Amino acid sequence: MSRSWLPHPPTVVLLCGGLGLRQRSESDDLPKPLRPLPDGRALLLHVLDYYRSFGLDDFVVCVGYAAHAVEELLLDEFRVSRHEAETGPDWRRFTADGARITLVDNGPEAEKCVRLQAAAGHLRPGPFLLGYGDVLSDFDLQNLMDRHTGSSAALTLVATRVRSRYGELKVTPDLTVTGFEEKPLQAALISAGYFACSPKVLDFLAPELGLEEDVLPALAERGEVNAVEHEGLWLPLDTYKDFLDAEAMVAKEGFPWLTLV
Repeated sequence: MSRSWLPHPPTVVLLCGGLGLRQRSESDDLPKPLRPLPDGRALLLHVLDYYRSFGLDDFVVCVGYAAHAVEELLLDEFRVSRHEAETGPDWRRFTADGARITLVDNGPEAEKCVRLQAAAGHLRPGPFLLGYGDVLSDFDLQNLMDRHTGSSAALTLVATRVRSRYGELKVTPDLTVTGFEEKPLQAALISAGYFACSPKVLDFLAPELGLEEDVLPALAERGEVNAVEHEGLWLPLDTYKDFLDAEAMVAKEGFPWLTLV
């Protein structure tokens, strides 16, 4: 599904340095990017395959928790020895199999704004893509870039809908139950975790700010955020149950998210 990105493919920044506490137990400290899917390959490799299926070839991977293990995974996957990689104060870079991978390490406790500020010096000129290392989808990223480059917004995001975790009741005003609906699709749109960003987004970052809590709402208040809707597969792998659900999906359907052919 290679695309013609002009003048060049944008850099993809992946946030995958957090502790991932919601999918771990006391006896399980494996970070989400390293957790294997049913084919035995780590989640992060599937995420990279998704982006690479669009011809994207420049990645900044923001690491922190278990950074060394993530680095070892990527060096092994791309068959690169440690001494072949370029290094800097808090980064390591290698090029292999048509992709350039830069790992930037700000430690496990760093806020996302800090990670993005550290990634800024490794971006190609122009807009860049931002995503999380724990989401898979069949969304066409070209639609995101077309929407973004066709506007003056600082940021364009993918919006989707999710199903309720619970069944819902249909009731009359006197609370007579007239029906049941099993896990209905919710009306409200949510952020799917895929963003196209203009470089001016970087001007809004500060170490004391939260990306989702502070920066994105501030941009929205200024009219600087657009969205494109996605109605297809969206698979966040945030909790242990999400991984179990993904295993069940793969057993039934194979790998329904986009990947390298």
